[in-house]
Amino acid sequence: MCQRFSLAADLSELTERYRIDQVVGPYRPRYNVAPTQNAAVIVEERRERKLESLRWGLMPYWSRDAVNADGPGIGDRPIFKRMTNKQRCVIPVSGFYGWETKGKARQPIHFVLKGRGTFAVPGFYEVWPRVEGGDIRAYTMLTTLSNEMVGPYSDRMPAILDDEGIDEWLNETNTEYRGVLGSIRGIAADEMMMYPVGAYVNERERETPECVEPIRNFYSAIRE
Repeated sequence: MCQRFSLAADLSELTERYRIDQVVGPYRPRYNVAPTQNAAVIVEERRERKLESLRWGLMPYWSRDAVNADGPGIGDRPIFKRMTNKQRCVIPVSGFYGWETKGKARQPIHFVLKGRGTFAVPGFYEVWPRVEGGDIRAYTMLTTLSNEMVGPYSDRMPAILDDEGIDEWLNETNTEYRGVLGSIRGIAADEMMMYPVGAYVNERERETPECVEPIRNFYSAIRE
């Protein structure tokens, strides 16, 4: 499963890269996003793309597909029909984490695209009204089986959308999930690189740029 990710991009980079029309609320780069925390998500409403801050993890948090969902599998579940057909979103991601276990030590590994650019992860969002007013907007991200680079550290990894796939995924006129399922693909190992980062990534509340910086003396070189 994908349990942590980073989004280190500047706001101007995101608005240009994903053609954002409106930014709802404040934005800041994130270096160690954990489930139940809020992070930037792209939705499209009335042909306008919005960058919003949504909670990572559907409710209840412990339920199947709350944080990571299997693309084909979730589409077969009637309970998710409205969400899969009409409430799709894109999660911009700079990298995601896996862990190497050595005895009692857990060494975090950061996986990124070569070139360190952001990539678009498909997802779904849901809205729950609060008793006291307002609502909770939360999302789950779609994952695929891990490639040969990620496999030793995690059984699943985020899926990806290319530019055309982003347009298809967010387009409100595409109301049949099966029609856009083909836009999702996995990330090939030769598109990626990996490197170890500091153990402070294990702290859920640690949010500093050092979280994504490599430990260069952990291996003789960054493994690609």
